[in-house]
Amino acid sequence: MNLTQVWAVLRKEWWHIARDRRTFVLVALSPVLFLVVMAYSFAVEVRDVDLAVMDLDSSAASRSYVATLTDSGDLRECCRTDQYADVEGWLVDGKAKAAVVIPPGFADAVEGGGRPSVQVIVDGTDPNTAEHAMSHILSRTEAWGARRLASAIGLGDLPAAPIDLRVRTLYNPSLEYIIGIVPALIAVVLSLPAMAASLAITREKEWGTLEGLIATPIGRVELLLGKLLPYEVTGMLSVVLCAAVAVWWFGVPMRGSVWLYLALSAIYLLAALSLGLLISVLVPTQQAAMLVAFLVFLFPGFFLSGIFIPLAAMGELRYEALMFPTTHYVLINRGLFLKGAGLDALWPWATALVLFAVAEFAAALFFFRKHL
Repeated sequence: MNLTQVWAVLRKEWWHIARDRRTFVLVALSPVLFLVVMAYSFAVEVRDVDLAVMDLDSSAASRSYVATLTDSGDLRECCRTDQYADVEGWLVDGKAKAAVVIPPGFADAVEGGGRPSVQVIVDGTDPNTAEHAMSHILSRTEAWGARRLASAIGLGDLPAAPIDLRVRTLYNPSLEYIIGIVPALIAVVLSLPAMAASLAITREKEWGTLEGLIATPIGRVELLLGKLLPYEVTGMLSVVLCAAVAVWWFGVPMRGSVWLYLALSAIYLLAALSLGLLISVLVPTQQAAMLVAFLVFLFPGFFLSGIFIPLAAMGELRYEALMFPTTHYVLINRGLFLKGAGLDALWPWATALVLFAVAEFAAALFFFRKHL
């Protein structure tokens, strides 16, 4: 391999990236922008769900029950009525997302030791909000019933549970969703430099400049390496910026080694960029290359990388998920940021990324020919 020839192609590709603002933004800055947008989009917690109340009992017990439903802030009483038509109208126009109907005789049934019926009506057009409202109403109803029972039998407080259950949550004690998802999203947004690399050869094909490169004494290895390395350098800039945003903007802890994070990120970029280069070799046009890269990187990155669905819950599909570099990098990032894991724990995923990088670059080299 002639390093002088690699440097010549590298300079050519670097000047293209530096002079073309769209390419530079796509490779270096867009991952950070996408990280911020997607983190805020996916980390929205459902709170303050508007609850309509139809209290036909109007007793101290029913008022206490409604107060228990809304005391945590997850549900918010937005309106009150004694007509079913009003409840249906509020659900239709979106003023309320759920409704509780307390029938007459609620207090008498509670004081008599019976089981009063309460109707819950939920707007199912938004399943996440509906599920949140139902689970919260159920849990708060159980809590209210337990307190009433303890008061009725003279305990004054809830009886002690038969098991002293003590729960300890590691790595994310507050269970903040954004802390768990941001390290995983870094793996997805860092596929954008690879999408830009998928245009490296197809651009030369469309512009007619590939003929000039073929006529030079530059070898296939030198040409492909010279095309790949500038994206690796600018991609590492994105790696640093994404880590900085994760730590200082979103408050994600970096418990692992920063140098190990940079080294494994460089290997991941090599694997992703080699796959993008392979797409560029096989596909004839820039438009087709971008479409294929979109399907290869973003869709598996979201749905098969374990960000939202654990690999253990995928069944046989998890073997397909492990065929993408993003899946391994998600595991690496969560281990580094949240668990403080070292190379002794992360080496299987790092080894897989090395194998991906070598195999994909070799495939790109095999299919690329210096002739028209």
